[in-house]
Amino acid sequence: MKTFKANLPMLRAATLLCLAIVLCTCGRAQEETLPQTSEELQEALRTRRGELRELTKEVEELEARLAEVDPSFAPNATLVAYETIGTANFDNFAEVQATVRAAETAMATPEIPGRILRMNFEAGDPIRKGQLVAVLDVEGTETQRAELETAASLAKTVYERQQKLWEQNIGSELQYLEAKNNYERIQQQLKAIDIQANKRNVYAPLSGTVDQVMLRTGETAAPGTPILSIISTNDLQIVADAPESLLSKVKLRENVGVRVPALGIEFRAPVTRIGRTVDPANRTFEVEVDVPQQYISQLKANLLAEVEVLNFQADDIIVVSQDYIQQEVDGQRYVFVAEEEDGDLVARKTYVTTGQSYNNRAIIESGLEVGARLITNGARGLTDGQPIALSQSPLQQPADAKISSTNG
Repeated sequence: MKTFKANLPMLRAATLLCLAIVLCTCGRAQEETLPQTSEELQEALRTRRGELRELTKEVEELEARLAEVDPSFAPNATLVAYETIGTANFDNFAEVQATVRAAETAMATPEIPGRILRMNFEAGDPIRKGQLVAVLDVEGTETQRAELETAASLAKTVYERQQKLWEQNIGSELQYLEAKNNYERIQQQLKAIDIQANKRNVYAPLSGTVDQVMLRTGETAAPGTPILSIISTNDLQIVADAPESLLSKVKLRENVGVRVPALGIEFRAPVTRIGRTVDPANRTFEVEVDVPQQYISQLKANLLAEVEVLNFQADDIIVVSQDYIQQEVDGQRYVFVAEEEDGDLVARKTYVTTGQSYNNRAIIESGLEVGARLITNGARGLTDGQPIALSQSPLQQPADAKISSTNG
């Protein structure tokens, strides 16, 4: 009898092997008549899986009846660990992709055309507002001014002589007025030339850091064409394009979580601006968060970031690790709980409905009650009704967890 009991696992394996051989033999016998379409093959697969479940169930029932008839054949209790199910508060955060952006940017642009004689900055250089960025070649302007100065000298002489003649009642008033007008017109042209000559210098419109140099010494600049770009490094922002489904969730001045994966930086900061329009192309709206001063020196513009927006919040929810949730071939999810029956502890398969999940933990919407003893370590390989022994060190469920918007 002891020898037979020792060979019980081998007998179980042999039984299952025989069943599998029978199924395979039947399958080969019917191979010629098997359906060929996708729908028919799927239906046949579901049928075979159902037959396998029924055969497995019959084997388990036979083993249970054998153990009742002869207790010496009862399997030994399996040692498992458990945790007692409780409730906790949970937050659901929607994750939105974002970018680090300078709060202020500006372009240094010339007002007149000209060849760049000197460029004073390179990309990455610090710069202050009003500093000389570049000097343009205004040789044509200087030549024009010299010509105007000659014309102005002649016009002044003509004007002064006509004025003296007019005072002596010699000549006509028209000649006097024409000379005066010509002189004043040339003076205005000289002033305009001087103003234009002063525009040969291009100055920085903003304090910060030179982000990019577009033109180099020797290249020709045109009015309104940027020579270099400047970003303000004193203030940075996190800018995210949030889907319109979060419009009611994002609140001005409410804190959100920010993470910069490249640097491993995480912080919480209030929302400073919410876009007033939704982009029709991707159905998103803009959300801005100011970077706290202690992180500005570590971050750089255009770094990728992630923003976590509170999407759901609830109290008294049951949550378990997804490692303890198993799945049938038909998709049904189940766990094993420890129950006492006739003075013995057995594992009971309990079907559950799962909800949202995060960090490998899932909400249990139905199937488990508070106080149930959820089998954790040792749950894999258990069968319904299998005798178990509980570990003396039960695992404790954490008090809080985050839950994402992924449906489990």
